[in-house]
Amino acid sequence: MRDQLLGSRYRLVKQLGEGGMGQVWEAQDETLGRPVAVKVISLLSGGGSRGDEARARFLREAQITAQLQHPNIVTVHDLGETGTGDAKAPFLVMERVRGEGLDAKLRRDVVTLPDAARWGAQICDALADAHSAGITHRDIKPSNILITPTGTVKVLDFGIARAADPYATSDRLTQTGFIVGTPPYMAPEQARGFPEPRSDLYALGCLLFELITGQLPFQAPDTLGYLTAHLTQEPPAPSSVSAGIPSTWDDLVLSLLHKDPDQRYPNAVDVAQALRQLDHAPQPTPSTGEPTPSPTMSGTTPLRHVYGDAPRRIALAMRALLAKRTAETVTHQATLLNHLPKVALPTSPPLAVDAEKTPPQGARPVQTHARKTIARYTPVAGQVPPHPDTAPTNSQKPLARTATAVTALVCLLMVQVIPFATAQAVDIGRMTSDERMVRMTLFGVETAMLAIGVLLLFARNTAGRWLIAAGGIGLALQAAEAMLFSDGIGHALRGALPLAAVTAALSATLAVRRQRPR
Repeated sequence: MRDQLLGSRYRLVKQLGEGGMGQVWEAQDETLGRPVAVKVISLLSGGGSRGDEARARFLREAQITAQLQHPNIVTVHDLGETGTGDAKAPFLVMERVRGEGLDAKLRRDVVTLPDAARWGAQICDALADAHSAGITHRDIKPSNILITPTGTVKVLDFGIARAADPYATSDRLTQTGFIVGTPPYMAPEQARGFPEPRSDLYALGCLLFELITGQLPFQAPDTLGYLTAHLTQEPPAPSSVSAGIPSTWDDLVLSLLHKDPDQRYPNAVDVAQALRQLDHAPQPTPSTGEPTPSPTMSGTTPLRHVYGDAPRRIALAMRALLAKRTAETVTHQATLLNHLPKVALPTSPPLAVDAEKTPPQGARPVQTHARKTIARYTPVAGQVPPHPDTAPTNSQKPLARTATAVTALVCLLMVQVIPFATAQAVDIGRMTSDERMVRMTLFGVETAMLAIGVLLLFARNTAGRWLIAAGGIGLALQAAEAMLFSDGIGHALRGALPLAAVTAALSATLAVRRQRPR
């Protein structure tokens, strides 16, 4: 496409980048004699009535976003179409900004906390201006942020995600599976197909997490993994990932990453104010590594995640349980040792049998039986008598316990397809939102029972088997019920739901299965 003339005015000079939507070119405006940036939306190329409708919708949306005039938003100068037939594609003409993408800066340098706060506040300024105009970005990520040589932020691609979204039309049910946005930064409600302005704040939370820690809040191998994590997993606190991050940053980022939009900051203006306060807050000194408290953020009170401390609480409970069991074992051993003289084998056992006499046929070998009985309670050097509660049984042998725990962990991974299946069932009208809420509440309880059961199983507490059994049965039934909507869900879910049901049923079966004593 180099040297091609678009709109009889913009000559392409060199390609600057390429993404999922299309290519960005540096071009020369031959009418005004100035350099510009041209983004060709190749995603919307193609012929037919559907292609023409998509391009017309894009141009209408682009006209709305072109009205945005803000120092932190890249200005749109012009728009049009290029090519003919199947090669026809819309394009945007924007101001040519000299700077570096935030994604490239992240790959090359370590971002300081003041820089993260300053850039984040400017992104919020741009979002606040767009949200007040009724425009949601829907694709906030490092590659859509430019940093100029003077340190000014420029946000790209406002409204492009919505313009390319087939959900914006009345035929949304024919487009099941089409995802607009970038999965590692996508808010849960946007993954379900219902984005709103606070979805941009969630994406900003993911971006800030990456800036201050060097990694994303969730790690996954593919799109489905990222969406599952955003919908079901709780993010870690940034300070638990990277040392030297003050707790005020934890409060801000975790509030932005809340699953419920109502629990996030209400608007971008409040987030910008909080970030500017962090920018001017004293940083932790190298000698102590302890952060200095910054002023309290005004506007809203940052909310901790509802389940943010659950892993720590479970670990403390398990530690207390193990300590109690250890104390009981020690007490039992001391009591047993105190009674050992009373059952020790005597030098002249009264039950001894004359060695020269042959015992009558069918007589019970009392001496051998007595010795075995006494030896059972006589400790050998280096051995400790078993505690009756912790002694290994046939149902809790290490191999059986490990197999049950591994199957339950695989089940926990597989059953995460159930929220996706129920969300699609709501989209196709096979289930109401209230019905899904009830099912998701049961899903959360059953998943928690399964997870706690695995922890108790490793602690050799028999209650773990029954928690795994109950959670596995409930999840197997939920996965089987979700298969009833197979006519309206994606192909990936059709294959994953039976596997989820099988693993759930298998984990429940292994938990209650008892081997015959030898």
